[in-house]
Amino acid sequence: MHQKKYNSLFITTIFVFCMLIFLQNNSFGYIQTKITRVSLNKQTISIYTIGRPIIKKWNFKRHYEKFFILSFKNSILIGKNHSIYTPLPSILKLTVAQFKTNPNIVHIVIRETFLNPFFVKTFHVVNDRYVTIVYPILVHKFKVFLDVGHGGSDPGGVGPLGLPESFVNLSVALKLKRILENRGISVMMDRKSNKFVSLEKRVEEANNSHANIFVGLYCNASKNHDLHGTTTYYYERNSYKFAQYLENYVSDNLGLENDGVVKDDLYVIRNVTKIPAVLIEYAYISNKSEEQLLSSSTFRRLIALTIANAIYNYYILHKISFN
Repeated sequence: MHQKKYNSLFITTIFVFCMLIFLQNNSFGYIQTKITRVSLNKQTISIYTIGRPIIKKWNFKRHYEKFFILSFKNSILIGKNHSIYTPLPSILKLTVAQFKTNPNIVHIVIRETFLNPFFVKTFHVVNDRYVTIVYPILVHKFKVFLDVGHGGSDPGGVGPLGLPESFVNLSVALKLKRILENRGISVMMDRKSNKFVSLEKRVEEANNSHANIFVGLYCNASKNHDLHGTTTYYYERNSYKFAQYLENYVSDNLGLENDGVVKDDLYVIRNVTKIPAVLIEYAYISNKSEEQLLSSSTFRRLIALTIANAIYNYYILHKISFN
């Protein structure tokens, strides 16, 4: 009997001892993240941690000062609070501080020139080591020129059920413009209504637009009504990689056949010479099944959303250097 009581007391003591050790490294049962280093290189902030961080983020404005704040929950700053002043165009000052204890919260505060959105992503490095990458998305400087295919006296392809391509392209373009502008990207279009615009005028406007990219919005059409799928065209070499990304992303997300990336001397992409230029034909309006899809406002919005995501992913997120 005494032996059983002794064993029970021993087990309880060990359990309490282990809990005390655990609680030393935890707050209210949450594992503490340790922030070991914060570095700034060009406009990229790298935050190194032991343990995957839980981050809350928001923009904040006080009088004329503008801030982007990262709050690291259940986190301990290894080292002293400090600030980094910079001559960068968008980041004026970076402050790293143990904002609170019990519970432990670390704040990383970026004083910025404009209320920029920031890209924030955490990557696993090795074992329990992580790095969180933060940089401003300078989308207010990015501009897209949309070539809205056909229009007015030129309906483009007409589906078996009578749907004109010019209507589809304008509907997609207006939806795409709204989505891109909501993300801070400027948009210029060669037509905003059902009117005819010559190819020469489209090219002239694009070359004078000071845009970063040119995207032609079209449907495909063929006398063979069985043909179906998405095709993306390019002419200059500097347009190929984005054409490839756009084709794969859009066809995958629309669930349509990937008909590939094609080099072609189509008038608009051959003569738009100042910026990368691609032309996407998202579906065959001459195919009855795909015409039915294109006649749906929901599907046209999905087209716009996938093209917007492709532009945003490739030119805003992926193009900003980590160096």
